[in-house]
Amino acid sequence: MKTAYKKGLKVKVISGADKGKTGSIIKFYAKKDIALVEGVNVKTHFDKKDGLLKKESPIHISKIQLAK
Repeated sequence: MKTAYKKGLKVKVISGADKGKTGSIIKFYAKKDIALVEGVNVKTHFDKKDGLLKKESPIHISKIQLAK
């Protein structure tokens, strides 16, 4: 399926816990229809070497739209 999303575009989250947030796409996975958006869906992970790390998790493209 062809989509209008690609790396670097500004998008806005339209549903979910991060509704209303905007950010740019860091990475887009076309086959899975998911994208990594900067500052959206941030999860905290623990690493023995570095301690607590905050990292973006993928979000489905049905929950985002292009920002104006």
